Amino acid sequence: MSAPPILNAKVKVQKMKSKTFKIGRSASTGRFTTVKVATQRKSTHVVETIKKK
Repeated sequence: MSAPPILNAKVKVQKMKSKTFKIGRSASTGRFTTVKVATQRKSTHVVETIKKK
């Protein structure tokens, strides 16, 4: 017999969790910002991808 559908859905969600996340940073000061602001101000901001530990 296979596992109930609810259990299968929970297992799939755990496997799909991201191992990285994005963060915005000001290139001039190094301060953190939102990704939205960093993508809008490309000349002065950077979007970094960081691995989760």
